[in-house]
Amino acid sequence: MATNPYATRSSASIASGTSNTNVSEREDLANFISMITRDETPFTSSIGKSKATSVYHEWQTDSLEAPGNSRLVEGADYATPDATGSNADGASGAEAYKTGPNRTRLGNFTQINGKTIAVSGTKRAVDQAGVADEYAYQLKKRGTELRRDVEADIVNSNQVASGSGARTMGGYTSWVNNDDTVVYKDDGSSTIDCASPALANQGEGSTGITAGSADGYDAITLADIDTVMQGIYEQGGNATTLMTAPKIRRDISALAHASGVNTRRNVDETGSLRQSIDVYMSDFGDIAIVPNYIMGLNVPTYTTTTANTSFGNAFAFIYDPSYWAIATLRPMSEVDVGQKGDSTVGMLVEETTLECKNPKASGAIYGLK
Repeated sequence: MATNPYATRSSASIASGTSNTNVSEREDLANFISMITRDETPFTSSIGKSKATSVYHEWQTDSLEAPGNSRLVEGADYATPDATGSNADGASGAEAYKTGPNRTRLGNFTQINGKTIAVSGTKRAVDQAGVADEYAYQLKKRGTELRRDVEADIVNSNQVASGSGARTMGGYTSWVNNDDTVVYKDDGSSTIDCASPALANQGEGSTGITAGSADGYDAITLADIDTVMQGIYEQGGNATTLMTAPKIRRDISALAHASGVNTRRNVDETGSLRQSIDVYMSDFGDIAIVPNYIMGLNVPTYTTTTANTSFGNAFAFIYDPSYWAIATLRPMSEVDVGQKGDSTVGMLVEETTLECKNPKASGAIYGLK
C-alpha cells in the first residue's frame, strides 16, 4: 500500500537536517482488525425458537389441580359437573370436576429491530487493511450488534407497549414477578417492589420491575437461591440455570469459600486450583451458574415507583430454558436500499418477541447489590 501523503510523521523518526530520509519506508500495518467486544448472547442462546404469525403472539398455559380427595363409594353414580368445579347437587372434592379446560391465554407483542448501513463509493473502492469490502464488514458488524441489542432488551426491565410508537416486547422481568418464585432483596430500610399484573395479562401491559428507594438492595446469598428453587419446584417447574452479571457470578463463588462454610477448593491432577462454582447442588436440583456480561453493563439505577428501569447488576435469573423461546415473525434479513448518491445503503431488519411458555417455571432475585 502506498504511503498516505496526508499522514503526519513523527519528528522523532527523522534525523535533523534530513527531512526526506524516510519517505520511501513502507508503513507496517497488519492486515487484520482485532475486535475485543464480546459478541455472545447468553440468554437467547440458551433458549429455544418458535414461529410467530401475528404482531401479537399468543400461547396457552395449563396446570394440574392440587392433590386432593378422589375417593368414591362403591357403586357411586357420576357427578354432574359444572364449569366451576362444583356440582348442582352440592357435591365437591372427588365428585366435582370441571367441564372446561383450566387454561390461561398469554401473549407478547413482536418488536421490530433494525440497523442501517451506509458506505461511500470511495470507502468501498480504496485498498484497506483487514477489510476486503467495507459494506460487507459493516453488515456483519451491525448484525452482531443487533443480536446484542435484543439480548439487552430481554434481560433488562422492558415493559410491553403496543401504542403509536415502536412496539416493545416484554422482557424476562415483565413475566417473572410471581411472589412464590421471586426474592426481593431489602437492606431493612426500603423494599424492592415488583408490578404484578393479573396472570391472564402477564406480559401484556406489565410494567416490569419497579424499585424502592436507592438503598434498598443487598448481596446475594445461597438462601436466596434455595428460596427461589423451592418456589419453582412447588409450582411444578425444574429450573436448571442461574444467569446473572459477572460481579454477582463472582459473589456466588465467594459464598462457597466464606468463613465457616464447609467446602474446599478443588485441586485436580494437573495442580490447577479450582476457585469457581459452576454448578450449585440445591435441595431442589442442580443449577448451572452462567455469567451474562450484558447484565453487567449497566450500573443499577433505582428510582422510586418508576417502571421500566434498567437495573444492570441487580438481577439474578433462575429458569428452565425449555420454557422460553424467541418467536420470530420476520427473521433477520438485509433490505437492499440501493444507491443513495455516492453511497450504498442497506438495512438489517427482524421482528421477534419473547415467549414465556409458563411464568411459574422461572424465578428471579431482584434488588441485588
